[in-house]
Amino acid sequence: MLVDLSIRDVYDVPVYARQRTSGEAFKKFLYCWFADTEKLTRDGVDLSFLNDLAPEERELAKDLLRRNLKLRQTHIIEGTAALGDLEAAPLLRDLLAEQSSLSWQLTISAVLWKLVGDQAFPEFLNRMMASDDTALKRAHIHQVLWLRDERVIDLLIGLLDDKDESVRREAFSELNRLDNTWRDAAEYRRLRDDPALRGRLMSGLQK
Repeated sequence: MLVDLSIRDVYDVPVYARQRTSGEAFKKFLYCWFADTEKLTRDGVDLSFLNDLAPEERELAKDLLRRNLKLRQTHIIEGTAALGDLEAAPLLRDLLAEQSSLSWQLTISAVLWKLVGDQAFPEFLNRMMASDDTALKRAHIHQVLWLRDERVIDLLIGLLDDKDESVRREAFSELNRLDNTWRDAAEYRRLRDDPALRGRLMSGLQK
């Protein structure tokens, strides 16, 4: 794989990183994040290869993502969480402070939530819930699950009454998946506070 010949010019990837010849996992990292990024941005790549990065390669990979955060590209931002880069948190907070778009606020705060449990993320999710922007909800509904606590249940059940059919359908599908059974939407509304149901849904969420 000629990674050093494939990296797109828009990215800040120094020569010393491009010319590394050892480490297939690192070559794949360079290729996925800085060359052929289409599959990565569509969740079409198995990221388990990141576990095979040598310690020095992992640190270099983190550095490369930090260098390119200024480009404000989703796969770069989310890559910091995939690598568990705590040092990226201050840069992400600075980037977040510059955003006026709720979509970008959700994207960046979600990564900060994953990295350091930043409380901005639940606040932005609540703003999304109150929004009439159906395209925003369709784009970010999957991030509701990232909370990993009982707020997920309340948000998903709340979205069962959204005005957009695709949002309602996605929320319903996620509830059924977590429940590992089939109930109709009315039953989820009726049993919203039922401890047994909430326990089942939380068990599904933790799997």
